[in-house]
Amino acid sequence: MHLWLLVVLLCVSLHAAAQEILGDQNSETVDAVAADKVDAASPEIPRVFTFVRLDAPVIDGDLSDGFWFNLHEIPIEYEVFPVRLRDAGVPTRVRIALTETHLYAAFDAPDPDISNLRSAVRERDGLKEDDYVSLVLDPAGQGLRKYEFRVNPHGSQSDVLQDTISDRYLYDWDAEWEAAAQIDETGFRVEMAIPRSELGILPGDQAQQLELLVMLKRHYPRQVERTLASAVQLVLTEEPPKPSEAKDSGRRLTITPHYVFDRDEDRDIGGRFEQVEEQPRHAAGAYLNYRLSADRSFLMTVKPNYAEVESDIARDSINNPFDPYEPEKREMFVDTREYFRTLNEVVYTRNIVQPDVGLAHLWRSPTATSGLLAAFDQQTQLYMPDNLGSDVVTLVDNSQSAAFNYERQSDKRSLGVLTTLRTADDYHNAVLSLNGTGNLGVDDKVRGQFMVSDTRYPQRFAEDLCDTTGCTEQDPDAECELGDCDITPYVRRADYDDRLRGYNLQLRYNHDGPDSLYWARYYDVSPDFRADLGFLRRVDYRAINLAYGRKWYFQAKADDESQSRIRAYLVGGHMRSHSDNQPLETTVGIWGEFRGSYQTIARLGWQHRKRAVNRLDQSDLSAGDNAPRFDEHYWQWFFQTAPYVPWTLHLDGRWGAMADPDNLVLGHMREIKPKLHYTTGPLDLMADLTLRHFDTDGDRLYKEQFFSLTALYHTPSGLTHRLLWLNDLTERDIDRWRGDELARETSRTLEYTQIFSPHPAWQLMWGLRLVKDYESDINQKDLTAREIYFKVQREFTLLD
Repeated sequence: MHLWLLVVLLCVSLHAAAQEILGDQNSETVDAVAADKVDAASPEIPRVFTFVRLDAPVIDGDLSDGFWFNLHEIPIEYEVFPVRLRDAGVPTRVRIALTETHLYAAFDAPDPDISNLRSAVRERDGLKEDDYVSLVLDPAGQGLRKYEFRVNPHGSQSDVLQDTISDRYLYDWDAEWEAAAQIDETGFRVEMAIPRSELGILPGDQAQQLELLVMLKRHYPRQVERTLASAVQLVLTEEPPKPSEAKDSGRRLTITPHYVFDRDEDRDIGGRFEQVEEQPRHAAGAYLNYRLSADRSFLMTVKPNYAEVESDIARDSINNPFDPYEPEKREMFVDTREYFRTLNEVVYTRNIVQPDVGLAHLWRSPTATSGLLAAFDQQTQLYMPDNLGSDVVTLVDNSQSAAFNYERQSDKRSLGVLTTLRTADDYHNAVLSLNGTGNLGVDDKVRGQFMVSDTRYPQRFAEDLCDTTGCTEQDPDAECELGDCDITPYVRRADYDDRLRGYNLQLRYNHDGPDSLYWARYYDVSPDFRADLGFLRRVDYRAINLAYGRKWYFQAKADDESQSRIRAYLVGGHMRSHSDNQPLETTVGIWGEFRGSYQTIARLGWQHRKRAVNRLDQSDLSAGDNAPRFDEHYWQWFFQTAPYVPWTLHLDGRWGAMADPDNLVLGHMREIKPKLHYTTGPLDLMADLTLRHFDTDGDRLYKEQFFSLTALYHTPSGLTHRLLWLNDLTERDIDRWRGDELARETSRTLEYTQIFSPHPAWQLMWGLRLVKDYESDINQKDLTAREIYFKVQREFTLLD
């Protein structure tokens, strides 16, 4: 029964953020797990009959609770990665039960050698490399949106939304659920309690489908990383008579107020410390979550705070003209993001910077979702896109943002409509989007999105993008050479003389089977398209991207528990400017990958790119001779291995001829990025180094060196210690550098934080941060930032 759904569920991805349109591969590029094609040998999905239980277990990892007696025992029988549907080889037994409010699961995971267990106390969603067991549910049965709940042997939790519609794994999706685990010399055991409301399984609704497709997984990293799995059809029979009692309405109201003291001061070297203007010393706010019913919620946040340390946001290279992505950490916006995901990130809530109030209404059923979001912000922030880079507008202007999305799934397809609106004084941006997804089979998917926008910018947006004040008053026809120009292409993109209207079309076809992979992608984005509430950093281009590859499996070592895999693929693409049809980039890449023994992933590629990186005349948006193309050819690699249980080593890099956009020169890039990760029990250590040298004409043009050391220690009492050390260095040859920059800059940051939860409803956080900078133009080094902070929050449940 439902063989197609079985294999779709078994095709679990190690999915990450999408890579750039053309060019470099990401170290976490999509790597859908291979599996055998569906055929007559594919197993039938067993049906497990159950009814709504009236009792409930204690969630402590002890499976001797009488609740679990006489329940059907489900074995995890198959390996699904790296080889599909072979014998699991390691026993794992699972029991599942339903109550009126929860789905419960108990995993018994024996291990022949417990010393090889890879596990430690982790922060949420930090289990990717651990042993863990998980439950994957597809409430709609369409294979388009699946919810995965993972628990490692130390009881640390991770929840993942596997969203085929947006082509992403969403690790920032968080559900409210409970889990516990126990370890002994024979293996480990896990108990889970997942509210039915988190899954959209409405209690007592007899009109609802009473069958639920469930996948049971065990991640088993040893010599070779393996994923074991089985699927069952959970059939809910007629509920037994229950004692007369008031029916649960499904309503729940929680309010979480917070208070923050933040003495955040900075200064120029030699100056006087003053409180950062955008950061009040005292701040208070609250988050309200009112679950109106099992399928409908109303959320409200008042003056939300990031509530997490932010110094470790990735530092990006000066060689990259596109602004980096920053993760969302504010609770209400994290809770709403899954309702607004599409192929393009049209709703990127980090653009809502300092809201006084945020509101959301969320609804979902097994086959449909709907979300309405509104925010009233003290600032206006947006990404101003070009076809060769992006910049950020940040103004102290009150703004209003709103978004609405409705999406329906049916017959293994989805169709959705999304609209966004941003307004401020003399400014608006409106976007309307249609998007769809289709599963053409086990290994083939198509996705598409079409958007239109209408935008009006005021002059102050363009002025914020000027390198110096008053650039908008300059003669627009005068030449403005790179490095000696106050105008940038982003000033021209913020056209305040005309109303901007444009469109964005994206189509994707992807095949990832057991023996082959290939894809085709098409992009068509007009010059005047804007999505100011989203994270879209490129406009004014048309592009096509194609790839084809093969996979082979073999036994690399006699004592490996499974086969290793080699994958080779060819990637090619071409991009042209939309406005003048001039070539921007042509790319060809050849990649090979080994994945297998000693937990090793080794990916090596050779890239040949002929691409434009910037313009000579910054006031002219045309390409062609104004944006010369450079002939780049370089090696790129990613390497990861974990031969010993507590250690993981990464070594990534690039080496070869690359272009520098700030100086419009072709040079020799040498980049290496080693990272060492050690984890055992409550201790987690990570050292990360980036070394980047760029030479032209035999001499160094610039050097970048970023080092970070992170230490986490979790005490049994619930106290977490976090220490962060950053040491950054940038050196430039200013005699050959276009524009005014410093010859040498250094920055050192030391940050210590404690996080304590004396009770599940309470969270306390306090810490300090010191920053010391050096600037070569004044040849001085001094403390430039100091911060002491404290935050307390308490969750109150007023209705349950």
